[in-house]
Amino acid sequence: MLHSNVSKDLGFTLIESLIVVSIVSILGAMAIPSFIAAQNRAKLNQATEMVVASLQQAQREAIRRNQSCTLTLDKVGRKIAGQQGCLLSGDRKLPDAINLDYTGASGVIQYGIRGNTTTNKSIILEVKDSPKNARCLTVSAPLGIIRLGSYDAKVNSCLKFN
Repeated sequence: MLHSNVSKDLGFTLIESLIVVSIVSILGAMAIPSFIAAQNRAKLNQATEMVVASLQQAQREAIRRNQSCTLTLDKVGRKIAGQQGCLLSGDRKLPDAINLDYTGASGVIQYGIRGNTTTNKSIILEVKDSPKNARCLTVSAPLGIIRLGSYDAKVNSCLKFN
């Protein structure tokens, strides 16, 4: 029986393993900020849809029930509360990563029996620790039209309405 002196490589060397681990960690470090930004955008979209749906539902309920409907925006609790049956599924709480703000002294929006309102109100939704990610909703008097735009903190106003 002949034996050869050729050794068979059955694994990776330590240097090869370290190179692979370093490449994977570099790729992971590049992907994590993008992943976090995508999560923040998704939470902001969810919060925006929740606020728009709440406003529209309160407006519809005021018309349907033939009585005024009032929504209260709570900055501290980050929630939207409706007066007696204005929000059919109850109060709505925004995701933890989202801050709620509004213009004016009061966070109250009241819809009349025709779905109209007497208040011009801008509602600002922004991702905590990322003021670049902000949306602005404007409720316009007298018709209660809801417009969605982006918020610019530098000029403190809503821009680029859809």
